[in-house]
Amino acid sequence: MRSSSSCRRPRWPPDRPRQQRKDIAGQRGGGHPQQAAVIRGHGLDPHGAGSAFSASADITSTVNRPSSAAPLTWRFTHPLLDSVNKGVQDVRVLSEAHLTEGMRSVFVELLVHGPLSRAETARRLDLSPSALTKLTKPLLGTGYLVHQPLDDRGAMGRPSQPLAVDPGRGALIGVKLTEEELFAVRTDLRAEIQRELRRPLISHDVEDVVAGIGDAVRDLTGSGVAPAAVGISLAGTASGENPVVPNSPFLGWRNVPLADLVTAATGVPAVVENDVRALTAAQQWFGAGVGHSSFALVTVGAGLGCGLVIGDRLVRGAGRGTGLVGHMSIHDNGPLCEMGHRGCARAYASSAAIRRAVAATLDRPDLTFETCMALAADGEPVARRIFEDAGSALGQVVATVANITGVELVVLSGEAVTMYDVCAGAFDAALAAHTHWTSTPVDVVIKPFTFSEWARGAAVIALQHRILAR
Repeated sequence: MRSSSSCRRPRWPPDRPRQQRKDIAGQRGGGHPQQAAVIRGHGLDPHGAGSAFSASADITSTVNRPSSAAPLTWRFTHPLLDSVNKGVQDVRVLSEAHLTEGMRSVFVELLVHGPLSRAETARRLDLSPSALTKLTKPLLGTGYLVHQPLDDRGAMGRPSQPLAVDPGRGALIGVKLTEEELFAVRTDLRAEIQRELRRPLISHDVEDVVAGIGDAVRDLTGSGVAPAAVGISLAGTASGENPVVPNSPFLGWRNVPLADLVTAATGVPAVVENDVRALTAAQQWFGAGVGHSSFALVTVGAGLGCGLVIGDRLVRGAGRGTGLVGHMSIHDNGPLCEMGHRGCARAYASSAAIRRAVAATLDRPDLTFETCMALAADGEPVARRIFEDAGSALGQVVATVANITGVELVVLSGEAVTMYDVCAGAFDAALAAHTHWTSTPVDVVIKPFTFSEWARGAAVIALQHRILAR
């Protein structure tokens, strides 16, 4: 297994249509009456340039309500709303309305690959020196770009000061929702975690969850500058292009306008995204995917997921349901998953399936996944065989993803990725066996995982949405 260190510049197509942000879900989410959410208050327009936020706001929604029923209304007040204007004005230059396509390309290039000399930046973006100067001037003037101190080292002539993004110039909040808990982080512009917290969800009620997110944003902000945006990731069919969560099985939600509710509760622009895609975005800009125009992220834990970057763009798909590899068929006579599918990848390789299989076979219902993994590492034959079967299934999934997409790299991560240590041989054998005969096995990078990475991914989605409006 190896990771490539080559660096390719990201391509930002000049003909990408600019989407005007809307403050109601019906306008931005296709106008379906069951997905409409209207923000009422005192001119609350979280995505508009120069807007003033009110100290309270109402959200009226028809979430899961019959047409004859009265609409649900949430009313929120939050201390963060009183001081949010300063934070919004500080980051206004990074919003879609204030970045030209050229400025955006320069900023992202330096954010992901910097610091870089002016000459190298111009070469990567195919710009003349004068064009680069024109594009960087407003970003330098607002402090988002800075000149790095020179490292003389006996250089001849007058060397150019490298350009870099000042990561402390702004902040983002990332939130990951699970069935039972809320994880939240505050990061700088390079997604370095500054503060983090972890709290139980008191219920799956929408108002309770939104209130919990609002409290997390307030506590992570403290007396500092308000964040530029809030990103929320969760399992399900959420997509950054839509403020509505169409379906979240763990929370039992359908058609919840979560982004607009959080914006109303905090006064900070919010975006929601599928959790695996959010984690993929973090790897794209600040992780193992840097330098690769196309790569896949495969996660293994409570389930299996897959995120894709193709041609430097995060793939969402028409149905917002990309990367659904968990129920890929592995063996017709394999074990059953909780959905009744026989022999799917989830039935073999998810942490819950592995734990159940080892505990049931050894008649030890108290075993945890970590204990099962320790038994396999110590050579216990039942645990060893079950983990080898899981490794084979995972290797087949990775090979299939690589065969279909032609990616340069697969990043393997997730809360159960440590299982690779006890099933590497089976994984590698299956990867080789199932790779198409005209190809060589794709490079695989094992990415160690902490649960805060899910929330960090949500912060990166917030950053990308703020800069790229997507």
